[in-house]
Amino acid sequence: MPAVFLHSSFAYLMKRFNPQFSLPALLVGSMMPDVEILAIYYLTNGAIDRLLFHSIIGAMTIGTITSVVIVVFIYPSFVSLFFRIDKNYIKKKCSCSWALIGLCLIGNISHVFIDATHHTFNPLLYPILDQSIDLFRISSNRIFDTGIITVILSVIYFVYAAISLRERKGFWKQMLVG
Repeated sequence: MPAVFLHSSFAYLMKRFNPQFSLPALLVGSMMPDVEILAIYYLTNGAIDRLLFHSIIGAMTIGTITSVVIVVFIYPSFVSLFFRIDKNYIKKKCSCSWALIGLCLIGNISHVFIDATHHTFNPLLYPILDQSIDLFRISSNRIFDTGIITVILSVIYFVYAAISLRERKGFWKQMLVG
């Protein structure tokens, strides 16, 4: 499984595609599904580590709502405090709107589909079906699949980071707010 932060690669790609997009919404949404991992793993005694937030329905509903709440109410204070970026500037990028909600949704769905390319258990239709949907798996070799996805996401991530460093507009501001 790629590191959680590598899911942000899709957010950076989307931000490059359209600079008007809210990077905080895409970032939080793209990592939100992994919030459930520890709880599900604990509740099932390690039998399952991904479920509702890793399903299309869960990502579109609870994952998106949770992402919006975090982006609007928590993200500006957190990023401002730890990365010393002007809180008012961040709040402007995190104000609630239909666009922000849509970008949180896109981030959540991107995570689900990235995971569906390489995980052995893909609860894409949970709670309707509790079985794995492996339609998007690259191959039947989880290690190979994970390697391919990790390389692709790493390249996207490091190219965006390199561009952000080169632009000299404040690295953390570019990486966390856009």
